[in-house]
Amino acid sequence: MQIPGFSFEELRSYQPLLTKEDDFDRFWRERVKENEQYRLNVTTKERSYPVEGIKVYDVYFDGFRNSRIHAAYVCPENVKNDAPVALIFHGYNWNTLQPNYAFKYAVQGIPALMVEVRGQNHLSPDMNHYEHGHAAGWMSMGLSEPDHYYYSFVYMDCFRSADVAVQLSGGKKVFVEGGSQGGGLAIATAALRDDILFALCDIPFLTQFEHSVRAATEGPYTELAHYFKVHDPAYESGKSVYSTLSYVDCLNLAEKVTCPVFMSIGLEDPVCPPQSGFALFNYLGGRKEIRTYPHYGHEVPAVHEEEKLAFVAAMIEQNRIKEKF
Repeated sequence: MQIPGFSFEELRSYQPLLTKEDDFDRFWRERVKENEQYRLNVTTKERSYPVEGIKVYDVYFDGFRNSRIHAAYVCPENVKNDAPVALIFHGYNWNTLQPNYAFKYAVQGIPALMVEVRGQNHLSPDMNHYEHGHAAGWMSMGLSEPDHYYYSFVYMDCFRSADVAVQLSGGKKVFVEGGSQGGGLAIATAALRDDILFALCDIPFLTQFEHSVRAATEGPYTELAHYFKVHDPAYESGKSVYSTLSYVDCLNLAEKVTCPVFMSIGLEDPVCPPQSGFALFNYLGGRKEIRTYPHYGHEVPAVHEEEKLAFVAAMIEQNRIKEKF
């Protein structure tokens, strides 16, 4: 796969200019500070589940400022004392993840919290009021200002979900995982928190917005192209729209990620352009590894799951040794 204008070697060092506004860091500091005043109000109810040795719970907690967020807590009956807890985020409007997805962790004695994104699942309604209308989907909800943009709320819901995972697991350390939208949410959570153990990020969404909107031929980035085409054909709001998006652009958050990250990119991805994935990877601030798949689009091969399991095992062992000494 050839990416126009770039050799593979150039992509490995590609670092486009960041789009941070002057108050970018203050914006997120204030939201994290504001978050401290909101209680989680976690409730759980065990779900009838047919697999012996696995307990599944429906979990609800308060999102940022508003909305009750639903999650599924998948817990093996025999949890290892030194195991972390997995925090898993799903793709855009595509939460096909069922408890069995977490079995790869359950067999290792690792519990997992699988979080549903507000508005994208019927058990996690979005109760926020957006002052203006929007085009199809969630990408243009609240574009008028970053404090009321849809993903500003989602990122903080994810931030809060890490505290829920800690509470449910009895104080375990948290690692994050997700693909596509979930990959972006994993990066955002790791950027906004300094206590994430490591992050698994596949085919990441929500990064390098302006390039991605131009380059994507499928998926949610095209909602923003549709927004301009229908509601602003003269592109008069382009500067303000991308200013709002810059606050949730994972490219601008990447330098804040200091935990280890394991990432994947499909070089024929029509949904999350590979160039934006490399840009994100190259800005990450901590230890990082990447796997690229030349003939894959918005997907990863089955063997990549084996690669992730090996990375997880190495990270857990490294943390075990670190805590021992």
